[in-house]
Amino acid sequence: MQVSDIIRCVANDNFTDFHLLDGSKKVICRTLKFYDDVLNDSGFIRVHRSHLINAQYVKSYKKGKGGIVIMSDDSHVDVSASKKQNLLNYFS
Repeated sequence: MQVSDIIRCVANDNFTDFHLLDGSKKVICRTLKFYDDVLNDSGFIRVHRSHLINAQYVKSYKKGKGGIVIMSDDSHVDVSASKKQNLLNYFS
């Protein structure tokens, strides 16, 4: 698995679910916080306490209190109100 194959990461207790380009999902025994630190310089954005997304695969953003990001695999990821500005700053 390469970093460029990761569309998004989802917290799952002390595990992290990696959703990949080929549609598969890998479960790794590390917290999302660990991967947030590791992938921060690789174009990943923490948009929610339970979601880390690869900015390269963002298709669109729907406005709202926090909003929703639509990814290239058509998944919808909620953006928390506290993380919204980080997302908007990344793309501005």
